Amino acid sequence: MPSEAPTQPPAPKGALAGVKVLDFGWAIVGSLTGKFLADHGAEVIRVESASRPDMTRVDRRYSKSSQSNLDDKPWFAHFNTSKYSLSLDLKNPRSRDVLDRLIAWADVVNENFTPGTLQRLGLDYDYMTTINPDIIFISGSLFGQTGPLAEEWGIDGTGAAISGRLNLTGWPDRTPVTPSSGIYGDYIVPLMNATAVVAALAHREKTGLGQYMEASMFEVTAQEITPAVLDWQSNGRLEGRTGNRVANASPHGVFPCSGEDRWCAIAVFSDQEWADFVAALGKPDWAADSRFATLEARKANEDELERLVAEWTSARDPHEVMRYLQQYGVRASAVQGPADIIDNDPQLRERGFLQTVEHSVLGPFGHQVPPFRLSATPAQLRPAPNMGEHNEYICTELLGVSDSEYIDLLLEDVFR
Repeated sequence: MPSEAPTQPPAPKGALAGVKVLDFGWAIVGSLTGKFLADHGAEVIRVESASRPDMTRVDRRYSKSSQSNLDDKPWFAHFNTSKYSLSLDLKNPRSRDVLDRLIAWADVVNENFTPGTLQRLGLDYDYMTTINPDIIFISGSLFGQTGPLAEEWGIDGTGAAISGRLNLTGWPDRTPVTPSSGIYGDYIVPLMNATAVVAALAHREKTGLGQYMEASMFEVTAQEITPAVLDWQSNGRLEGRTGNRVANASPHGVFPCSGEDRWCAIAVFSDQEWADFVAALGKPDWAADSRFATLEARKANEDELERLVAEWTSARDPHEVMRYLQQYGVRASAVQGPADIIDNDPQLRERGFLQTVEHSVLGPFGHQVPPFRLSATPAQLRPAPNMGEHNEYICTELLGVSDSEYIDLLLEDVFR
């Protein structure tokens, strides 16, 4: 008899298998919150509408096939892996027939509309608890749900500016520098939201109680400048823009390397690190100058010090500089761009930074996995949904809508 093929062990269930999420996520914060839950096994139903599509479904900077195609945007595909899509017109009165069933079905509701939006639609937390008393509700917004600015609309750049973060970013003789979108708020708040949801699920398992939670991007971003806030509170000293320089290290900055727009970051804090740095450079004569003998002296002559360091780095590849200085115990890192990260970084490659997913429009597409690892139940990504791809499945299979009722909803343009 032929030997039987060895059986493969079943793939591990996600850590959140069995958790049901009603996802009103929008743009980055809400979408990523739902993604982190879905990638770890939660059943996440994204409610959206082709009549008012998410900005990431229409962003023309990232369009694989057609600018008018709502299903070919890599940005949306990355932010919404592993979800189901229900295209629903929330302003259609018949949509409530579907939504009420979804509310009863869900363990968690995720939303990041401008505060007041769901309340005006009659879909706020108070209403949902009349249907599902132990539901867990997470809201993300720029300013939080209360206060004089609560209902003001804004994006990550707005939060970075009003939080004080931008006033610390840039050169002292120039205007503040706006970081690339998402650097400070859009990608941090979802991690906090997902953690809060997991904590709320654990709390409900023990107590049977749901809860309402919210995150303010303004406050999250303001937390990031805690040292400057404490300096003002304690010393009355107002920190400003200093470029790449800091008070307790020198040299401390990015230095030009060979190639077009190539740089290496170098930071020297202690006297021992300075000695190691000098040794790495071959103990050049200028390093013995009294202008550089102490941290205070190096700070006083920082322009000249940076010029001399740049002379040494400019003839070398940034990765060569990084590896060489690190051998001497010097803090150094090549300044990498997307091509370095995707194609050349051995650390990210070893850790499986990209997981290839077969998307119906994009084809094989490398998705960034969540930036945390669970040893027994790692994230398993499925492709992001096309608009309304799961309408029938959600209604008839998950919610128990009859075929005739589903047809009626179709005829009344509920799904669009």
